[in-house]
Amino acid sequence: MGGLAVLFLIGLYFILAVIAIVKVKPVWTKGVVLLVALLIPTADAVYGRYKLKQMCADEAGLKVYRVAERVEGFMGYADEEMITKHGYQFVEEKNSPNYYRLSKQNGQIIREANIAPKSKFKVKLTTIMNEEDIYWRQFYVIESVPNEEILATETQIGFRGGWVE
Repeated sequence: MGGLAVLFLIGLYFILAVIAIVKVKPVWTKGVVLLVALLIPTADAVYGRYKLKQMCADEAGLKVYRVAERVEGFMGYADEEMITKHGYQFVEEKNSPNYYRLSKQNGQIIREANIAPKSKFKVKLTTIMNEEDIYWRQFYVIESVPNEEILATETQIGFRGGWVE
């Protein structure tokens, strides 16, 4: 039902735009009315993408403060792909209140539960998505354990689109 309402509103908008173009007399004003009719549903998206580009230039990106060497594994999101594809020896994750570890032993991925973490580095992800804001942010932070020195950050900013989108 919602899809029909959207189609109805689009059709109504199109009909009103055509009527407005036909009603105005000078030819140059027909072009202005057409331009306004096209900009009304798209102007906020164009401006939003322009602002997103500025925000990304100012805030987003990777910032490395210190490089970690000989990293065997880390604490964060435990995913087998980190071991099989990226070559880490182990990955750990907190599964409240305990920790578990994925590691490669004898060619197979093993899951160990209720372990004491041995990671020297931790990856944290924070996502900020406000309902009233049309921009969202994700922050990745890599820090050392246990002194919590920040080694690197990555900030990603996204745009939800204009009201038509």
